[in-house]
Amino acid sequence: MKRNNIINDFLAKHSSAETKRYVSHNVDIAEQIHAILEKLGWSQKDLAIKLNKSNAEISKWLSGQHNLTVKSIAKIEEALGEEIITTP
Repeated sequence: MKRNNIINDFLAKHSSAETKRYVSHNVDIAEQIHAILEKLGWSQKDLAIKLNKSNAEISKWLSGQHNLTVKSIAKIEEALGEEIITTP
C-alpha cells in the first residue's frame, strides 16, 4: 500500500509534528502487516479468520488510520508468526 499523496500533503500543511509522527507510525505498521501477508500468501480474510475477527475490522486495522494497541499488534504478530515492529 502506497501512502496517499493527498493525505500526506494535507498533513504537511495542517498537522503538528506529533500528529505527523503518529500517522506515519500507523501507516508504517499497516504497510508492514501488508508486506508480511503478501510474503505468506495470505489475504486480509485469512488474517481475520486466524484472529477470529470480521473482515471489516481487519480492513479498518490495516487502513493505517486505526490506532492499534500494543496488545492488538502482539496478537497480529502471533497470528502471523513474525514481528511487526521491533524495539532496540
